[in-house]
Amino acid sequence: MKITFKDVGQGDSILLEWSEKAINKIIIIDCNKKDKQNPVLNHIKSICHQEIECMILSHPHSDHYSGMTEVLDYAETKGIIIRQFAHTLHFLANDYYKYLGAVEIDTEALKGLQDLIDTVDRLKKKGIIKKIGFITEGWHLDILDNVHIKCLSPGPEEARRYMDLVDMEPIANKSAATRAANYLSTVFVLTVLQKYHILTSDCEIPVLERLISQNSHTFLHRNSMAICQLPHHGSLKNHLPDFWDFITVSEKPVAVVSAGLHEKYKHPHFPVLDSFYRKGYFIKSTNIVYGMVEYAEYLKKLRVTSNKLDSFADLVSYHTGGDQSFDLN
Repeated sequence: MKITFKDVGQGDSILLEWSEKAINKIIIIDCNKKDKQNPVLNHIKSICHQEIECMILSHPHSDHYSGMTEVLDYAETKGIIIRQFAHTLHFLANDYYKYLGAVEIDTEALKGLQDLIDTVDRLKKKGIIKKIGFITEGWHLDILDNVHIKCLSPGPEEARRYMDLVDMEPIANKSAATRAANYLSTVFVLTVLQKYHILTSDCEIPVLERLISQNSHTFLHRNSMAICQLPHHGSLKNHLPDFWDFITVSEKPVAVVSAGLHEKYKHPHFPVLDSFYRKGYFIKSTNIVYGMVEYAEYLKKLRVTSNKLDSFADLVSYHTGGDQSFDLN
């Protein structure tokens, strides 16, 4: 099995790929466009997939879904079956459209989200999408023997936090309401044999604090974590060092950042990268921007002042942008 963090600029797109009985399989978690290109769609076209096991929308922010409708339209045109489309929007229940306008400030992004949901509904009725999955804590997807995905968040507490924030004048305080949608972000653990990998999307610090305090997912200690996705593109506002001390990690853990050019956010933030580096992580990023530029310069300075010249030379050369793929077998 292979996991790929696609270079989609400032956004997320993750692919899980494997072969079963000589058939190529794929799971898509989020799908962002980079400029006018759709890297996930281009990838699907190049591999000639006959079906998609699952498409997952981690949460309703456009840098996670801007390319999804194009993929769905392509699947419809080519007769590609999507066995499941899963999301967290069910937390909005019957008031979905009432609160939909509070998860996106940008009018075009809001229209894109409405178009996506309409397309999903249409393809479900048409039989292209076989199942709609409602993701919540405990949701799981069995992929192969000893390979499965389990959801750790959002749960009832995250739903309550989201609804409380949105109820506080969502129109008058759109910025806070928009950020509140991060509480709907999925946190997944992908288990492969005796190791696991954490996919955090844009999860907020209180989510990670809950996972520590409840301590109900014992495999976070029992097995070792090999690869993690840094929350919210490496944002300092989403960084909780205590959580990364709380879990058990493998000998050479990898932290992956999916980020691109965006002068407002400037993700990733160097203090986050430095924190993971000091914990012994190798850091990979889809683009060498902002904090990653600082991080590369930091490694170069360490190379000059340290006796571990070969080690630091290897670290500096290790940090290149683009798609980040890892063999999980």
